[in-house]
Amino acid sequence: MRYISGICLCLLLLAGCQEETAPVSIEPPAQAPSVPAMSYAIDQSGLQVTTNSGEDWMQVPVEVDELFRGEYQGSKTELIDQSYSLSEGRLAFIIGGMGHTAVLSSTDQGRTWETAELPDAIEGVRLRIIGFTSEQDGFVILSGGRTMSAEGNQIYQTADGGRTWTLTGSAPSERIVQSGTFVSKDIGFMTFGLTGPAEYYRTTDGGANWGAFEVELPGIYDEIFTVMESAEFEGDQLIMTMGQGSNGDYYGGNVKATLVSDDNGATFDMTGLIDPDDVMTEEEEANWRENDSYY
Repeated sequence: MRYISGICLCLLLLAGCQEETAPVSIEPPAQAPSVPAMSYAIDQSGLQVTTNSGEDWMQVPVEVDELFRGEYQGSKTELIDQSYSLSEGRLAFIIGGMGHTAVLSSTDQGRTWETAELPDAIEGVRLRIIGFTSEQDGFVILSGGRTMSAEGNQIYQTADGGRTWTLTGSAPSERIVQSGTFVSKDIGFMTFGLTGPAEYYRTTDGGANWGAFEVELPGIYDEIFTVMESAEFEGDQLIMTMGQGSNGDYYGGNVKATLVSDDNGATFDMTGLIDPDDVMTEEEEANWRENDSYY
């Protein structure tokens, strides 16, 4: 019995020595960068989305190349700007762009997916924009088929949450599309012109018909802010953000203008500047009405 007890004691002592000589700390892995609640990532495995700030990731059933077909293909490390829409109720991506173009979407946070064709889509898609103005109503704007400084454009609408899409029309301009957006099922805006004076168009019937209109800005701003970037209703007012386009250099090119409309976008008044990079002094930003020179 003493012999057995001695063996057990030796084993316990040996085990204790092994625990003391084993590493007691391991360098923690690098912290993953924080991501928004709704976000995506492209890696070797393909396109993935998260709906809970990166705690869980779901594979999107699409070949990465399908996200970049067409005339403009982007860097292929990030999705083409505005070619997708991520919200709690819907994940949607424009795919294709050459031969066929479609919308791949999910309404259950990525558990199941549906593909809806965009009928008679233009060949060689360049600009591709998708957005939703309500739970069921959405729009797609395509441009492509470019020849020199001219191209075509198409506007699609959905009334069933993206399950089907209808080609509703196009704006009557062959210039290069700079931007496009809808603020409701019926009201939308587009900017045309890569060089020279910009052209602005507005629809009030979902894209079937478009009319040219003027955006008049005071002083120097009329030549600086030339692209309608986004718009949304705040109560009865329509708030428009205008940017400088790809060639803008006013305070580095990222300063934007805020416009307000009280007549559903028929006319706008400039109300101030947006300075996301804090490149202006508070005095310059506050006194924008008196600013009559670039700097």
